[in-house]
Formats: sequence, C-alpha cells, structure tokens
Amino acid sequence: MSYYNGKRVLITGAGSGIGALMARELASRGAEVIVTARRIEAARKVSREIRKQGGRAIPMLLDVSDLDSIPAFRDRLHDKAGPVDILINNAGVVFGGEFEKVGLAEHLNTLQINTMGLVAMSHAFMDDLLQATRGHLVNICSASAFVALPYGSTYAASKWAVLGFSESLRLEMKERGVDNVAVTTVCPSYIDTGMFEGVRNPLFTPMLSPQKVVRSILRATKHGEALVQEPMIVRSLDLLKGALPRPVWDEVSLRTGVASSMKSWKGKH
Repeated sequence: MSYYNGKRVLITGAGSGIGALMARELASRGAEVIVTARRIEAARKVSREIRKQGGRAIPMLLDVSDLDSIPAFRDRLHDKAGPVDILINNAGVVFGGEFEKVGLAEHLNTLQINTMGLVAMSHAFMDDLLQATRGHLVNICSASAFVALPYGSTYAASKWAVLGFSESLRLEMKERGVDNVAVTTVCPSYIDTGMFEGVRNPLFTPMLSPQKVVRSILRATKHGEALVQEPMIVRSLDLLKGALPRPVWDEVSLRTGVASSMKSWKGKH
C-alpha cells in the first residue's frame, strides 16, 4: 500500500506546473488532494483530471498573498473535508530583470507570496500537522537559497528566507520533542515549467524536468528527508561557498553563468 494512501494533502499553487503534477501523482497514490489556486477554474480543471482517473480531489480558491483570508480558508477546508496530514507550500512567483527596472510592486509581491504567504499557511495549518499521526510540512524553495542571484534579487531573498524558516522550524520540532511532524525543504535549480523561460542554465546545471523534481519530492516526503537538492551540483553549493574566499566565489559565479542566468529571463509569473 502506498505511503500516501488515505492522507489528505493540501497543495498551494496547484493549478499548473509542479503543483498540478504533484496533485495528480499524489492522487494516483491514494491521497485525497486539496487543489488550490488563485483562479478557481485552474483548480477545478486539475481536480476534474484527477477524478477522471479515479482519484479524489477537492478544488478550492486560495490566494496566499491575501494573508488575512488564510484562517477563513482553513475553516472552510475543515468544514468541507477535515484537517490535513501534509501541507505542501508550492505557490510562488518570480520576476527577473535589472533591480531598479522591475517595479517595486513586483518585488514586494514576490516576498509576499513566496515568503509571507508560506509562513502564514504554515502557521494556520500547524495544529493540523501536530494532531496528525504523521504530519508533514513541505516547503518548495530553490537552489537560489544558497547563492546570490543577480537579476532575481528579491526571488533569491524570498527563498533564502524560506530555507531559514524551514530549517529553524525543523530543528524546533526536534528540540520540542515533536516526533510526528517532519519538515522538508525542496531546493531545485531551474525547472522547465515556463516560469523560467529565457534563463541561461549555469554550467553543470541542466534544466530540470518537472517529473524528476516531483519524484524527488514525493520520495523525500515519504522518507522524512530534511532537504531535497536537485541536480547533484546544488548539494555542493554550501560547501563551496563556505570554503572559497568571497572574491574567488564571486569569480566562480561569474564564470559558470550563475550570476548571469536570470539576465534574459522572460518567463511567466
């Protein structure tokens, strides 16, 4: 029997991209999936596809940037389905370009959705996870949580914050003796979903397929792994950055194309 069979999983930003793919995969493994999106029709479309395949899905409207609406959303979900076992904070946006030429609203929206919305959702549903037999918080982060990302400064900032939040909360659970709640942080490089159209992949960093990333996420969640880093080169970033003098690391970033990878970004947000 699948580990996910009978679990209720809430996914933010599940109307497209890896969120939609995760919803389909989890439903195929027996989970009841709460498919949320900022456009209800997107959530309904994914849910219909899941039901056609014999899975269970509930579409719900959710905009995580509207922080004040999240407690009411939780209450509606509890009335409709009940508490969740797994929360996957997947909703996110990205804006690329020279810092001052990107509108301030876009910079602030990036932080609001990628960081503040994620924290607010985690706070709203933490009691659910604490009361579950095996609760799990999965935060979709980014490889940019480990490096500077020119032309995507607030995107990187939002992901650095997510990594710090996730790791701190994971260790807090240990310190409190909470052994039924796991926290997994997912840090992939660029994924081929359209969000990063136009980017130039750094050296040794191929564009990741959504299917590969989703497989890694579901495997790590099943086994309670703390960190998912794809591709393999991402696993060495922390070590390299810590070992090299800053001017040398800056030169590595420039020569490998990390520093210029977002320069030609024109993806969807």
